[in-house]
Amino acid sequence: MRGPENRLTILTKKPALAIMIASLMLVSFIGFLVISNLRSQIALREAALHRLRLDLEKRSASLGYFFSERKYDLNALALSREVNTYFTNKALGMSESYGLKVNLFIIKRVFDKALKQKQIQEDKIYQRFVFLDSSGRPLVDTAPVSSSYKAISVKAIQKSGERGPYVYLGDEINNPQILVAAPCYYKGKIVGNVIAWLDRETLFTHFVKLAETSGPSGSGLVDDLNQLLSPFKKSDPHVASYLTSERIAGLTITDFSFESVLSEGKKCEMLIARLPIQNLGLSFVAWMPSEQIVGTLAPWHLIAGMGTLAVFVLAGLGLIIWFTTQNLILRARFDESERQHELLAAKNLQLKEEIQKRQEAEEELKAQRTLRMRSDRLRSLGEMAAGIAHELNQPLVGVRGFAELILHSIDNGLDISKDVIRSNIATIVEQADRMVHIINHVRLFARDADSVETSIVDLNDVVRSGTSMLMAQFNSYGLLLENDLSTHELPVKVNPYSVEEVIFNLLSNARHTLRKKKETAGDEYRPCVRVITRKTTVTGRDVVTLKIADNGTGIPGHAAEKIFDPFFTTKDPDKGTGLGLSICKSIVESFGGQIHFDTVENEGTSFEIVFPKH
Repeated sequence: MRGPENRLTILTKKPALAIMIASLMLVSFIGFLVISNLRSQIALREAALHRLRLDLEKRSASLGYFFSERKYDLNALALSREVNTYFTNKALGMSESYGLKVNLFIIKRVFDKALKQKQIQEDKIYQRFVFLDSSGRPLVDTAPVSSSYKAISVKAIQKSGERGPYVYLGDEINNPQILVAAPCYYKGKIVGNVIAWLDRETLFTHFVKLAETSGPSGSGLVDDLNQLLSPFKKSDPHVASYLTSERIAGLTITDFSFESVLSEGKKCEMLIARLPIQNLGLSFVAWMPSEQIVGTLAPWHLIAGMGTLAVFVLAGLGLIIWFTTQNLILRARFDESERQHELLAAKNLQLKEEIQKRQEAEEELKAQRTLRMRSDRLRSLGEMAAGIAHELNQPLVGVRGFAELILHSIDNGLDISKDVIRSNIATIVEQADRMVHIINHVRLFARDADSVETSIVDLNDVVRSGTSMLMAQFNSYGLLLENDLSTHELPVKVNPYSVEEVIFNLLSNARHTLRKKKETAGDEYRPCVRVITRKTTVTGRDVVTLKIADNGTGIPGHAAEKIFDPFFTTKDPDKGTGLGLSICKSIVESFGGQIHFDTVENEGTSFEIVFPKH
């Protein structure tokens, strides 16, 4: 009987052994799944942190591009022609009451225009512009007169060893501000600063603020002194107050920091990241509850759960399905993270290409403007050709006449005394010298019209020289050009050839409007241009005025406010470039003068130029 009992025992034990083996295999399989899921959870945690860091790096890069644009804006204003003209006039000895106020008024108009134009989705970027001299005294301020102003230390803004522009976090009457400053240079020296207050609401709304979450999350900017500037202090005072300068200085910039923060009476583990903003002394700081990123389940929880799952074998299949589903979700999230990374890289490459194209377009625009200005100069010289031909024709006729007289006397054997021959030859030499003087004057005009060298000259002499070249041309068209010059000497400090260029441009425009009106007016119409010079007094100072008045068609009302804009013209494309009056305005203002006009449609226009008397 013993043999059969042993066999039965073996047979009864086989199912238990099979179940034990199956259970062991199932537990092992469950353990394998738990370990696999543990690795996936760790990978998910790392992927979530990686994706978060990519998002924060994208924000940091966007802030870097934003501040680069703002530094470019401020640098463009600091190097603008209006600011440079102010310091040039100041270096020439001009005071604020004698011309510099006009420069400051023009600079304020440029600042006001920048305030209106610089926007992001209809939100203004700048709150205020201030133009300071080298001592920090405000010269131009776009803020209302009633607003307060706190003196800014220029040394606090400028970084040692840098040429600017600079980004600076300031505190004005306990109101944190973000400032951008650019130094103004004149002859290699810093002579002032242009400072802009950024609109914090626009900056933080579009670039800094994180998506709305249920936990105490937030973000902000940190300067080089580790001081936090955040618009969310009121909504999250615990975390914002926890981030002191010492704690911010201890944050790593290569990885996330996990800190336990007491918020609303309970401890909360916060995930804090600090990323430097490229080419700035600022950093982007963001904080959020770590459970929102990595979840509430720690990796060791899964190891403890493996024993529990081994006991509940019956729930194995359900757990297997759950683990498999979780694994698929993790894989999908990981793939999405990779796609986001590739998309960010493609966007960065596209942004670089757009910046390069913009720079190339700006260079092309600058080259085209130079060509148009040269074309306008050549057009002026071409219009002078008729007057030059007439001026050269008179002495040439005299030279030919006296030379033929001497030749005729010699051929016919007439007795001519040496005194007569000497007198005729002297006349020929005199007329030849006159032609040489005319040619030299034209050559000097073509070469020196845009020179920056100035000298004290009599404005009457400059007007005579300029109008003499166009007098014959006006007569050939049946137009009258009259000079009504002052009987007194009118000393001004200018470049005479540049002033002649202004006269040529204004007379050319006057000739065009006279000819246009002559075509439709009756026989009683007498087309005339008067050039008038006078010495007068304006606001207690002696000035010299040059007025060019015509009785032509006048300037239409819709075009009057745009005539000094570059490339604006009412002429046909083949008859004008639209740069003439813009160039005239630049030339006059470069000598500390002003140009005004008065027009009545169908009655005429007068341009008045005012120069300081020397």
